[in-house]
Amino acid sequence: MTKSIELPNKAYMLPDSIPDWPPVWWFWLVIAGALLALILLLLGMYHHYRKRTYRREALQQLKQHTGLSDLALIELCLTLMKRCLITEGKEALASLTNKELLPELDRQLRSSRVKLVDYEEYFVTLIYQPHTQLTATQRQAIIQITSTWIRRHRA
Repeated sequence: MTKSIELPNKAYMLPDSIPDWPPVWWFWLVIAGALLALILLLLGMYHHYRKRTYRREALQQLKQHTGLSDLALIELCLTLMKRCLITEGKEALASLTNKELLPELDRQLRSSRVKLVDYEEYFVTLIYQPHTQLTATQRQAIIQITSTWIRRHRA
C-alpha cells in the first residue's frame, strides 16, 4: 500500500501510474517470434538426431565386436564404413576398391590427426589373407579408427 503524497496545491498532483497490462502492441510479436524460433530450433535438432541414426547404429554394431576373429573384425569395420556411405547416398564411393576407398574416406574425415591410409595394410592386404593374426593393440587401433571415422566424417 502506498500513501499519497500531501501536496499544498492541486497543480502539483502526480499523474496516475502507467498500467503494466496490457503490454505494448509489439509484445505479442516478440513472444510469437521467440516461440517460432524455439520451435524451429527443436525441429532442427530432431531432424539432426534422425539424420545421424545410422551413425549410432553403426557404432553400436562396432561395440559388439567381441568374439570376432581378426579377419571378421576387419571385414566388419570396412562393411560399416561402406554402409555409412551407402546410407548417405554415395553408392559410387562405396563401390570403390579398398585401396582407392581409404584416401577418399580420409578426405571426408574432419580430423587431420587420424588417417585411414596409415592402416592400409590391414584394410587392403590382411583382409585377403586366410590366417590373419592381429595383436590386441592392432585390434584396438582398427576399432578406434573406424569409430572415429563413423563419428566424425562429413555426410
